[in-house]
Amino acid sequence: MGNAEIISRVEQLPRLPKAISELLDTVNDDNAAMELLAEKVSHDALISAKVLRMANSARFGRSREIGSIDEAVIRLGQQPLRILVTASAITSAIQVAPGISPVEFWGRAFEVAFFSQELAKRAKLRGDTGFTCGLLHNVGELLLALLEPAKWQQVQAAVAKGADLQQLCMHLIGTEPAEVAATLAAEWRFSDELVEGLRYQNDPVLAEKRSQYAQIIFLAKLIIDGWPQGPQEERTSWLAQVADKYGVRLQLDGLAVKLESLVGSGVEMAKQLG
Repeated sequence: MGNAEIISRVEQLPRLPKAISELLDTVNDDNAAMELLAEKVSHDALISAKVLRMANSARFGRSREIGSIDEAVIRLGQQPLRILVTASAITSAIQVAPGISPVEFWGRAFEVAFFSQELAKRAKLRGDTGFTCGLLHNVGELLLALLEPAKWQQVQAAVAKGADLQQLCMHLIGTEPAEVAATLAAEWRFSDELVEGLRYQNDPVLAEKRSQYAQIIFLAKLIIDGWPQGPQEERTSWLAQVADKYGVRLQLDGLAVKLESLVGSGVEMAKQLG
């Protein structure tokens, strides 16, 4: 099956439920009042429950448990609440394919999301866009598992033996997970910069125009998979070398300590989804 046919099938997948679509529109509107966002979240019991579970996790938790969405608005603030609502909406809209562990899949997605958020802020980009990029970065793999289950099993078996995921997907299925993720994000009306970030996440230099969010996702995955052991000074030096190699300017002060604190936070958040 070729790229065009796969992409066509992705485009024909069910649209986001209207309530979730409207909720994400509100989240992405910088001028939207937090009271309006809280009201929309409160209308969806499933998303409300997810937001509160994640708000009370160790990652976002406060000394006293948050008991309502209105309280979350007051105690968390605008940026963390937007991130929690985005995470709750996306994870509610996407069903994990049979044979894939939800905690493992979303654990990786959240881990890349948290790293991408921090790196985006350190690169003077939008942290919330970085987070959403990270959360959606591997959704193409999930969709290919749903659309082409037999071929995806072949891909997974070969990758487990050391084969390259992207090359194998092109050979067996006719497209790459990153392209599928970008197509879904475009169908869901996310910003062009987010869509391009997903599309070029595995090779940012291929983008016609520089895609800063592609660089951020690429760097986040590289850091997570290659995070060295050792003193803080060595880690900071390693981060500086990696960022310089791939053309990303980062504020490095305290970055190694911050990223170290994020290790394992993805699985922790995934366990809160219920």
